[in-house]
Amino acid sequence: MNFNDVSKFLECVPKEDNFSFAENTTYGTGGRAEIAYFPKYIRQAAFVYSYLVNENINFVILGNGSNILASDKNFDGAVISTKRLSGVYRVGIDKLFCRSGTKVSALLKYCADKGLSGLEYLAGIPASVGGLVYMNGGAGGKVIAQNVLNVKLFDGKIRNFSNNSCQFGNKYSIMRDINSIILGVMLKVEPEKCEKVKDNIVLFLEKRSCQPKGRSCGCVFKNVGALGAGKIIDEAGLKGLSVGNAQVSSEHGNFIINYGSDSADVYALVKEVKRRVFERTGIVLEEEVVYIGDF
Repeated sequence: MNFNDVSKFLECVPKEDNFSFAENTTYGTGGRAEIAYFPKYIRQAAFVYSYLVNENINFVILGNGSNILASDKNFDGAVISTKRLSGVYRVGIDKLFCRSGTKVSALLKYCADKGLSGLEYLAGIPASVGGLVYMNGGAGGKVIAQNVLNVKLFDGKIRNFSNNSCQFGNKYSIMRDINSIILGVMLKVEPEKCEKVKDNIVLFLEKRSCQPKGRSCGCVFKNVGALGAGKIIDEAGLKGLSVGNAQVSSEHGNFIINYGSDSADVYALVKEVKRRVFERTGIVLEEEVVYIGDF
């Protein structure tokens, strides 16, 4: 990769000044960053990452913003958004390569159109594929690690991490602990009739339709072994608990709904739920939501 003409190369990368976290996260809160880059190709993403590292510019990587709580304070640095780093490509009878910024909805549409099964359990998750892999997200007792063959990432060099190398765990992958950007994912699928795949997607969407409505990040806390965090919070009597304009959902204890415009309210409620659960049960809840900026 030739970095001799940095300014010329960066001109080709879509960018946005005064980037708003409130407009790019499902919580709808957060301050701003001076600039955000929106690479459309793997080479662009790797270049922008290298540029920011080499120039010692602080930055965060943001997918669809569905599991993020960004500080109300302005972020001192840049954003690499993977929203335009999208695309799904069939590379075999039972394999797909998916760029990291691809939304789950787009991935499933491709699978339905091509007759490829095995990912329908992801239906309704408002995430990017890279974000899912980063968090080892999933639904209905299944997680994306079950479908991952390898992950293409960049940490100064383009590397391919096998499933085992990703060290998947409870809402965890090794990518959470290393400085890198996920570029794409190779996924295992199964040939199936298109109508069957579409029917499966509808079934999973129906299962998720009963989840609380409103601005949230989905589940805030990780489950504790076999114990669901939502049940723990419910049994601690915390459904409906509010701080400012943030409230623990009365329908699902592991959802915090934002009714206002301040991340500070959500953050304070997360800490209060943790405090009260520990006080009443001795259980230390661990956040699934990822924080950006200073709180």
